[in-house]
Amino acid sequence: MPRTRTSALLVALVVLVAAAAGCGGSGSSSGSGSTTIAKGGANGQAPSTGKVQGGNARFNLASDTDFVDPALAYYQVSWQFEYATCAKLVNYPDRPGTAGSQLVPEVAAGFPKVSADGKTYTFTIRNGFKFSPPSNQPVTAKTFQFVINRVLNPKMQSPGAQFISDVVGAADVQAGKATSASGVVVNGNTLTVHLTKKAPDFLARISMPFFCAVPTSTPINSNGVGTVASAGPYYVASWTPKRTLVLKRNPNYHGTRPHNLDSITYTIGVAPEATNLQIRQGAVDYAADGVPPAVNAQLGAKYGPGSPAAKAGHQQYFVNPTLSFRYLALNTTRPLFKDTNVRKAVNYAIDRHAILLQRGAYAGQAWTHYLPPGIAGSSNEQPYPTNAPDLATAKKLAGSGSKGTAVLYTCDQSPCPQQATIIQQNLKQIGINVDVKQFARAVQFSKEGTKGEAFDIAFEGWNADYADPYDFINVLLNGKSIQKANNVNFSYFNDPHYIKQMEQAAGLAGPERAAAYSKLDLDLAKNASPLAAWDVDNERDFFSARAGCQLYHPVYGMDIAALCLRK
Repeated sequence: MPRTRTSALLVALVVLVAAAAGCGGSGSSSGSGSTTIAKGGANGQAPSTGKVQGGNARFNLASDTDFVDPALAYYQVSWQFEYATCAKLVNYPDRPGTAGSQLVPEVAAGFPKVSADGKTYTFTIRNGFKFSPPSNQPVTAKTFQFVINRVLNPKMQSPGAQFISDVVGAADVQAGKATSASGVVVNGNTLTVHLTKKAPDFLARISMPFFCAVPTSTPINSNGVGTVASAGPYYVASWTPKRTLVLKRNPNYHGTRPHNLDSITYTIGVAPEATNLQIRQGAVDYAADGVPPAVNAQLGAKYGPGSPAAKAGHQQYFVNPTLSFRYLALNTTRPLFKDTNVRKAVNYAIDRHAILLQRGAYAGQAWTHYLPPGIAGSSNEQPYPTNAPDLATAKKLAGSGSKGTAVLYTCDQSPCPQQATIIQQNLKQIGINVDVKQFARAVQFSKEGTKGEAFDIAFEGWNADYADPYDFINVLLNGKSIQKANNVNFSYFNDPHYIKQMEQAAGLAGPERAAAYSKLDLDLAKNASPLAAWDVDNERDFFSARAGCQLYHPVYGMDIAALCLRK
């Protein structure tokens, strides 16, 4: 899934609008919808019994990350390690729960001065932040001016550009008429950003990893750079795609964020089954992209909260709810799904319960619209069936006879193939033959994000960039953001009627904002149906016995900067 959360703790955050994604609650639903498991540790944090400073932690990944370049990286795993490597103007502290969801100044000396009209933000940059080797250069106001313009540069094709389109002059940069946005001004150690309109969520947007500090010598390249100096607690020392990724402690970092480990080595391309065994044997410390779905029930009983291991202070398995949902993106530019009724038919025909079961115990809960619990405007109303398909309604909407073949893009790791088989069987019932094409996750994501790619259904998911309905509705469904590549609007939905409503909702605040997005969410799901949502997720993490100091961060998931090794 590209970006990630549920509970009452988010209520205060969504009122502020400029909050970050989610936080954990006291329990989370299983894949069957009947079993619950409490989240681990006090307030989301595991004890650090026998903590050892230093050492190398060993992580496994079944699939590679997409990029290590902050301007392009958009996977959950990449944002997880970027939280450990990035330094930003403002950031989220290494704290669990609500405390971790409150922005604090980082490279900025304090919160910015905001003009009376809410359209100008002036940051003062503090001294002391330096990039990792080989750069070793100081971080300055010009650093962030460069970062913003690099993201906007059309040659970069950064998905982050859509989050700063309201910066004065951004449109000129994206159109190739200028190399820098006129609204981003540096004067000594101050950075001033002028916006075209008042934006209560600007600080949350500028805190995303797209805008983390990189040296001003970093190339403009739509393929990204393989290693880039960073100014946070760690830096990417090396990345060999499909083989290894190495993070090392930044010797130039002297901030207050945790940095317990000397290094973290990701081994890429390891099957989840092998990772599960290696963690149990102590040969690997963390399953960075999960374990086989079938083993989650056993892991919860043996290593989760309430287990003998947890009572002894050695909990190894953690479950936390996320601000995310999974869905089928129905490509509205292709002949089959230009028909709204056929898109609605898919929503009635898929067996959400069966698809979810393939993800194993504690996976999440069935869901049928686009705003997950915990996001302002989210509703408990479910427009489509959550337990069993309604084939009668689906067939009526689809009409009689064959609808043709739908090309479905999905990943090649379990449980994607098994879930695709269920969808294939479901849609055959309404006259749609499904041709399943499996890819490595990075390849799938890249192909789906390329405008004109010949697919009809994208098997996808979305983790929140920050806890606001804009990040689900506008980001995933506003056709104005569609570009040649690196799209996340995988349905390529581009409806002026709904774009107008999205933009109107984005200009509201507080209860009015929540009400507008709630209405828009259900309207889109019921009447336009560009997506077929099927679940909201939990995050499940499994560690070795020697890994400690687990802290579940409400924005970035398990905080790898905070991890330590035990004696």
